[in-house]
Amino acid sequence: MHGGRGAVMARLQAIGAVRAGLVALMMLPVSGLAQQDGAGEQSAPDYSLPAVVERMQAYQAEAREALEAREAAYAGRLADARQRLDQARNRLAGLETEGGRLEASFDDNKAELNRKAELLNDKIGALKELLGVFQQNASDLIGAFVTSPTSIQYPDRDVWLEGFANRMRNASEVSSVDDIRALWFEIQREIAASDDIVRLRTEVADPDGSVTERDLVRVGTFNLLDAGADPAYLAWDAGRQQPRVLARQPAGGELERVAGYVAAEQGLHALAVDPTGGTLLELLVEKPTLRERIDQGGLVGYTILFLGALSLLLALVKLADLGLISLRMASQDRDPGQPRADNPLGRLLATWSAHRHDDPETVQMRLHDRVAKETARIERFSVFLVIIAAVAPLMGLLGTVVGMINTFQAITLFGTGDPQTMAGGISQALITTVLGLVVAVPAVLLHALVAARGRALVTVLRQRSAALSGDALAMRHGGVRAAPPSMPAAAPSPA
Repeated sequence: MHGGRGAVMARLQAIGAVRAGLVALMMLPVSGLAQQDGAGEQSAPDYSLPAVVERMQAYQAEAREALEAREAAYAGRLADARQRLDQARNRLAGLETEGGRLEASFDDNKAELNRKAELLNDKIGALKELLGVFQQNASDLIGAFVTSPTSIQYPDRDVWLEGFANRMRNASEVSSVDDIRALWFEIQREIAASDDIVRLRTEVADPDGSVTERDLVRVGTFNLLDAGADPAYLAWDAGRQQPRVLARQPAGGELERVAGYVAAEQGLHALAVDPTGGTLLELLVEKPTLRERIDQGGLVGYTILFLGALSLLLALVKLADLGLISLRMASQDRDPGQPRADNPLGRLLATWSAHRHDDPETVQMRLHDRVAKETARIERFSVFLVIIAAVAPLMGLLGTVVGMINTFQAITLFGTGDPQTMAGGISQALITTVLGLVVAVPAVLLHALVAARGRALVTVLRQRSAALSGDALAMRHGGVRAAPPSMPAAAPSPA
C-alpha cells in the first residue's frame, strides 16, 4: 500500500517538474502576452498547460513561415546567380571566338606586312646605300649645327634633321626629292654662313645666370663678340642654344681690338679669332690666375711665401744697414784723427787711441777683439737668409708630400674615373715645389750679396787693425810716440 502511494507521488512530482520546465522555457514569448483588464491593468499570464501548448504551436507556425520565406528568397537568388553564370559563360565563349578571329587576323596582317616589307626592299634596291649616306650625313650635321653659333639665325634645324635621319635609318618610307633638296640647302646655307660677319640682337646669358638682350657680332663660326658698351668675347652654349658671357676675358690688348672692331663701320681691322670655334676661349676660363695658383698651395704655400717676404725684407734692411755703415766708415776714413762711435772704423780707432801706449801685444789683442765684435755686428741676421734658403725647398717638398697624400685619398674615395677629384692634390704638390724654389733662389742670391758687402767691410777693418798693430810695434822699437795713423788709400765705396 505504501509502495503504490510512493510511485504515484513520484509520478506527480515528475509531471510538475516537466510543467515547470515548459513554463520556464516559454517565459520569453509568453511574458509579452500579458492580458489587461477593462481598467487598463495587466492581468496575470496564463501558465496552464493547454495555454502553453497553444502558444508553442503558434510560435512554431510563425518560425515555419519565416523559414519558408527565407528559403524562397535563397532560391530566387540562386536562380539569378545561375542565370548570370550562364550569361558569363556565353560571353566567354563569344570572346574566345573573337580572340581566335583576331589572332588569325594578326597572323594574316603579319604575313602581309612581311610581304610588303619584302616588296619595299625590292623596290628600294640600290637606294639603300644612298639612304644610308643620307642618314649618316644628317646625323653628323645635327652635331655640327647644334655647336655652331649660326643656330642663332637658323634655329630648330636639328629637329628636322633628326626626323630625316630616323626615316632614313628605319627605311619606313622613301625620301622625296624635296627632303634631299632640303638637306642640300641646309649644308649650303651653313657653308655660306661660316664666313659671314653679321650683326644681330639676341638674348645672352650672364655668368650669374641672368639673361639680357644684347647686340652681337658673329664672326663666321669662329667667335661671337659683344657689341655693347663693354665689348667682350662670348661663348656659344650648345646645351642651352644661347650665347653666354665668358667668366674671364683674354688678357692684354685683345679687348681693345674687339672694341675697335665692333665700333668700326668699314675698312680692315685686326681681331684675334679662335680657330677652334671657342674651345681655346673655354680653356682660357679654366686657366687659373696667379692668385688662384697661390691658393692651390694651401697653408704650406702661404708659409713659404711668408718666408720669402721675410727674407726679402731682411735682405733689404741688411743692405740698407751695410750701406749706412759703409758711408760712415768712408766719412771716418777722411778724418782719422777724430774717432766717432757711430761706425766700426771709428770704434776701432778709439780702441787704438785708448791702448796705443800699451805694449804691442796688448794693442794687437785689443784691436783683434774690436774687429771680432764689429764683424759679429756686421754679419748679424745674415744667417737667417741662409736658413730661409735651406728651409724653403724643404717646405716645398713637404707641400708636395701633402698634395700627393690628398691625391691618393681622393683616388681611394672616388677612384680614377674623374681626374678633377685628383687635381687639387696634384696642384698643391706642384705649386708648393715651385714656391719653395722661387723663394730659395732669391734668398741664396740675397745672402750672397749681403755676405759680400759684409766681407768687404770686415776686410777694411782687418786692414786698419793690421796697420794699427804695425804702428804700435813701430812705436815700441822706435821709442817715439806715433802720430795719428794714416789709413790705407783703399776705402769702401758708399752703398
